[in-house]
Amino acid sequence: MEQVNQNRPGMTDRAGVFILISLMGAGFVVGGGLSILAWKLMTGQSGMEMATSMTDPVFVNEIRIMQMLLATFIFFAPALLTAFILNRKPFAYLGFNNKNSLKTIMLGLAVMGATVVLSDSLATINEMIPVSEKMRIYFKGLEDTYMKQVLVLSHMSGIPDLLFSLLVMALAPAIFEEVFFRGGLQQMMTKVTGKAILSIVVTSLIFSAIHFSFYGFLSRFALGIVLGFLFFESKNIWVPILAHFLNNAIAVIQIYILRMQGKSIEDSMDDKFPLWVLFIALPAVFYLFNFFKKSAAIDLQSNPGTPIKESVS
Repeated sequence: MEQVNQNRPGMTDRAGVFILISLMGAGFVVGGGLSILAWKLMTGQSGMEMATSMTDPVFVNEIRIMQMLLATFIFFAPALLTAFILNRKPFAYLGFNNKNSLKTIMLGLAVMGATVVLSDSLATINEMIPVSEKMRIYFKGLEDTYMKQVLVLSHMSGIPDLLFSLLVMALAPAIFEEVFFRGGLQQMMTKVTGKAILSIVVTSLIFSAIHFSFYGFLSRFALGIVLGFLFFESKNIWVPILAHFLNNAIAVIQIYILRMQGKSIEDSMDDKFPLWVLFIALPAVFYLFNFFKKSAAIDLQSNPGTPIKESVS
C-alpha cells in the first residue's frame, strides 16, 4: 500500500513535535490576549472586571465563547498550522480524509460508552490514592475552582441553551483536542519513535495533566488511552472526535436534566460508581474494542489511499 502522507522537503515529524508544542505555547499567549479583547467587546468590561464576572451566570454565554476561542488557539490552530508546515497534505496527515463504515463508527461509540463507566470507576480509585495534607488542600482547591466553572457553565434554561452548550462544551472541545492530541501529537510521536503504545500512553498522560485535575487524572488518562487506540486503529480523526463528543455530551445532558429537575449538580457530580463496576467495565471495553479493531482493519483494506498502518509496539 502506498504511503499517502508526504512531509515537505527538510521537514521531519520530530521537528513537527517541537513546532506543535511551540505553537501551543504561543497559542496560550495569543488566545489569552484575544479572549480578553473579545470579553471587552462582548461585555464592555475591563480585564480587572472580567476576573470577577467569570463566575457570574449572567455572562455564561460570553464565558462559553471565550473558552471556545482559547481552545481554538491553544489546540486547533497549532495542530492545523503544524500540519501545513510539515506535510504536503495537512488534512490527510491529521486523519481527516480517511473513512470508516457506519459499523466501525458505532462500535467506536460503544467502546466509548463502556469507557465512560470505566472512567467513573477509576475516579473512585483516584480518591483512594494517599497524599499529604498540604497536597490534599491544593488538589481540593483545583477541584473547587473547576466546580465553580461547571456551575456557571451549567446554567441552561431550555433546549436552545442545551444545543448551544452541546456545541461549545461538547463538540468544539472534542474537535480541537482530538486534532491536537491524536491527529497531531500522538501521530507525530508514533512516526518518530515507531512505538504506538508508548506514544498513546505519553499523549494520554499529557492530555490528562493539562486538565489540571488530580482527582480526575485516572479517568481522563483512561479516556485518552481509548481515544488514542480508536485513532490508531481507524486512522480517521473523526472516530475519536465523535467518541470524545459522546463523552462530553453525556455530561452536558446529565447537567441539563439535573438543572431541569432542580437537583444539586455538585452533589450529583460527586457520585461515583463503586469499585466493583471496574471489573465489569474493563472487560467490556476490551471486548467491544476487539470488534472495533477488526471492523477498522476491514475499512483500511477497502481504502487504497489510506496511509500504511504502523505496528503496535
